[in-house]
Amino acid sequence: MATFLRSIFFLLILANLLFLAWGQGYFGATEDGHEPQRLASQLSPEKLRVSELAPQPAAPPPSVEVCRLVSGLKLADAQRLQAQAQADEKSADLKFVVKPLEAPSGFWVFIPPFANKAAADKKMTELKHLGIADLYLMADEGADKLAISLGMFSSEQAANEFLHALTKRGVKSAKMQPRSKPAEKTQLEARGPQDLLLTRLPELLAGSTGTSIGECSGSN
Repeated sequence: MATFLRSIFFLLILANLLFLAWGQGYFGATEDGHEPQRLASQLSPEKLRVSELAPQPAAPPPSVEVCRLVSGLKLADAQRLQAQAQADEKSADLKFVVKPLEAPSGFWVFIPPFANKAAADKKMTELKHLGIADLYLMADEGADKLAISLGMFSSEQAANEFLHALTKRGVKSAKMQPRSKPAEKTQLEARGPQDLLLTRLPELLAGSTGTSIGECSGSN
């Protein structure tokens, strides 16, 4: 009897082991609803879709700085425009530089200033009697007031030749010195972001006549 019971006991254990192995799928097919199969049905690989990422906005291109040279402005107008641009928020990223044009140098032949107008007038009369008609009395305030201008020459050689001719005619007080004329025209150099400069510069120049816009020397 004991032997029979032990056999039944071992048979039950074996049956449980077989059932467990079957439930884990070791023998192939499993019942509907088993965890691996349920997971597979939930995943449905044929229904999966790879979602496309939304395109990212492109970064703005780097700002390109350009330089433009405005010619034909009077010095006062260029300085006014520069001050206007500096005070304008729209032009905050722009830089303006006034570049006065060098006036051509000359050589001045003259008689130094006299102590008073009467002495200057007397000398002028003497010069006219010597046949020197192209002369001018400097009347403006300054270091040259009451000097007598006898001529302006583009080269030192021409000025010296004229001075030598005056000496031969008896004019011994005349002198010669280099002299520059004040600049009347200027250039305005403008630098800044390309889009802003090419839009804002014509607006600032509106109303200015005789001006031209070109590229700065050495700019790309």
